[in-house]
Amino acid sequence: MRPFITALALAATLSAPAFAEDKMSNDDASAMKQVAQSSLNEIAAGKKGAEKAQSPDVKSFAQKMVDDHTKMFEDLRALAKTKGVALPQDANMKDLAQMKMIERKSGAEFDKDYMEHMVKDHEKDLKDLESLAAKVKDAQFKAALQKATPKIKEHLELAQRLSKSAAAGSSSK
Repeated sequence: MRPFITALALAATLSAPAFAEDKMSNDDASAMKQVAQSSLNEIAAGKKGAEKAQSPDVKSFAQKMVDDHTKMFEDLRALAKTKGVALPQDANMKDLAQMKMIERKSGAEFDKDYMEHMVKDHEKDLKDLESLAAKVKDAQFKAALQKATPKIKEHLELAQRLSKSAAAGSSSK
């Protein structure tokens, strides 16, 4: 029995440095969870938008949010797994409550409110991503943030454009 315990202790000692190298700081892990939460919120909102939007352009945008943020989340989840970080799995209650308020509207009003919500969300997401990319220490996570930033900028620009046309559409009715 003694050689087995010694072998087990030796294996644990030898594997510990490799595991420690992949471990993230608590600040970076917290930032990773924040980014994951943001993507989950966008996915949930996108699903509602794709379901309820009147405008084909808004429906298309909402589906793009689901597709793009699902891809970002999956990439982040793969990285988190290598770093030993447990990510959230659902949109947060605050965002769900905001979408419930928007969901009560229909037609052009829904489109307008949804797109305004998407502009605000992506302005915040972009600011957060840029701030986090400047602060995080983990090189792989920093690279993931830098890779995601142009996509979030693209989302913001598209949301701003659609928000203007959705606002015009709702005010003319």
